[in-house]
Amino acid sequence: MVAENIKNSKLEIVTFTQVASLCCVSEDRVKKWISKRGLKPLAKESEQVYCQDLIDFLVRHNMPIPASILPAEAKKILFIFSRRILKYIYVTFLVNLFQKLRTEDNFISDTVCYERKAKYKILTFAPDLIVTYTSSAHDNALQLIRFAKKTGGCRVLSIVENNISGENIAQIKAAGADAVVGRCININELVKKIHSLFK
Repeated sequence: MVAENIKNSKLEIVTFTQVASLCCVSEDRVKKWISKRGLKPLAKESEQVYCQDLIDFLVRHNMPIPASILPAEAKKILFIFSRRILKYIYVTFLVNLFQKLRTEDNFISDTVCYERKAKYKILTFAPDLIVTYTSSAHDNALQLIRFAKKTGGCRVLSIVENNISGENIAQIKAAGADAVVGRCININELVKKIHSLFK
């Protein structure tokens, strides 16, 4: 009932009671999230939170996001890269892309590295689109693409090195990637490509 009321009224703010109901936890747990885990209340003595802050908190802590608090027609994007790539090449690119998507479009995004956590993140975040960095048909990337396609109806965009072989591109597509783009793609072109995958 609470979830239905929130969805119908398009609220931007929810009470602790509503958060507890939506997330299937107790109000005491919500208060612990506030005091110990970084969920921000509206004000110091308030028992309300912004829906966007709740979404950010749930994403950060790998918890499912109740559909009833998602903005209308929101799309979730999960970026999966190797730790090395995240650390050196894509940090500025990703920060700029996240900001562009969040401010101009109705996207919620998160990043995870190729590790055991990646499959768990796919299950809890339930992305609409996964963007991978698939260097030379890297085995981890191919496994995650197959896993994502098996577990849900998400799309997969794979970023590859510009000199990747046609055989490796065929492997990536055979694993289930919906689109493959070169690493040097312009950020605006990448945003257009992401939009086209949602049509």
